[in-house]
Amino acid sequence: MSARYAFAAHPDALADLRDAPENIRDLALLELQHLVHGNERGAALKRELAGCHKVYVDPQTRWRMVIQYRDAPTSSQHQREIYLLAMGERQDHAAYRAAAWRLQRERRHTEAAPHAHRARAARSRTTQVDFAPSQGAATAAETAPPQQLPRRQR
Repeated sequence: MSARYAFAAHPDALADLRDAPENIRDLALLELQHLVHGNERGAALKRELAGCHKVYVDPQTRWRMVIQYRDAPTSSQHQREIYLLAMGERQDHAAYRAAAWRLQRERRHTEAAPHAHRARAARSRTTQVDFAPSQGAATAAETAPPQQLPRRQR
């Protein structure tokens, strides 16, 4: 049977998986296999986790995974992927709080990225000029008439 979805995971979600008890980790991997093959879907979540789904890991429903169905990278053979955001116990909503925090962090990072790239590009084009003249000496820019100032390079 071939996989219907690709699989990806947040790095911290992989740590969640590794830190879970062995029997829970085995059940989680089995659930992920079912999800990748399209045999399960998970229940849709709301509010700050809208677009995410919860998947019960164990029969007692004490452990949960939070996943997203999203577009796979262009290099993938699949059009969509299962993205594991978090895994944790139901107690104190650990999986949900971790997933919401990770999503919020990813959103801030992607929203800030265009500005950060522009700022880095602007800094890389700025020449490192010492604007503090030595005592008593006037710089060429201070003594030259305005029409003789060099034009900025673009």
